[in-house]
Amino acid sequence: MSRAVPLVVLSVVLCAAGCALTAKKTPTPADDIRSADLLQTPVPPNERYYVLFFGSNDRTRRPAYTHTWATVVRAVETPGCTEPTLEVHTISWLPATLEIHPLRFAVEPGTNVELHATIAHSLATNQEIAMWGPYEIWHGSAHRFLVQKAFMESGEVGYQCIDVVGEAARNGNGCDCIHAITDMDPMYPRWRYPLAFYGQQATANLVRRVMHAPVTIGAPATHDWLIPRLGLDRYPIERREYRGRVVPFSPEKILELDARQARRQK
Repeated sequence: MSRAVPLVVLSVVLCAAGCALTAKKTPTPADDIRSADLLQTPVPPNERYYVLFFGSNDRTRRPAYTHTWATVVRAVETPGCTEPTLEVHTISWLPATLEIHPLRFAVEPGTNVELHATIAHSLATNQEIAMWGPYEIWHGSAHRFLVQKAFMESGEVGYQCIDVVGEAARNGNGCDCIHAITDMDPMYPRWRYPLAFYGQQATANLVRRVMHAPVTIGAPATHDWLIPRLGLDRYPIERREYRGRVVPFSPEKILELDARQARRQK
């Protein structure tokens, strides 16, 4: 890909920034979940939840060789076991062909790729990978993530690299890798996740948004014991630290978000 093509793509994204205000969001049920209901859902005391964020791009940041994905881990402590058992869930939305065409404005079949296959694909296409976390999160955020993952895998939504224009924007039937994660956000619409950020920059923006929401526990501290358990220590992944403002989890702040969401939907 010539250097001119990324500039063309960037121009399209910047011109489409205004379109993000009217572009249709995918109709994910994760967006409709009330946090108050999640607060009422009991969680066994032996369960904890963690999230990791990943971003990749090649050295020239060509849009066709960039990606953002996230992984949520459910850790269950079992009596008699020295380490908790892990359930690993990843949202890594890519075209079914695994070939990204930034200037294709029609929705194509998409696929959700598991964690290690995503890493292998990024490395095979000479992308440098950065990781934030693992951070502990409250169970409601993890539940919302799982609902979003099921929606992405339901066949109801396809892939489009720049989803604020074209078919995806008109019909809400497709999204890119960033919005495959952020469409579950009940508060912020797509324009708060602008596609002028992509690759590692998009992931950094996503991490910032999560840290400003009251969903993390003890952040920005990370739980590094998960890294070898997930087999991530065998890859050339750069660790990134978040050093900005953090709004910690509290039920009161979660209920405040519910009230704001209700006002927004009126």
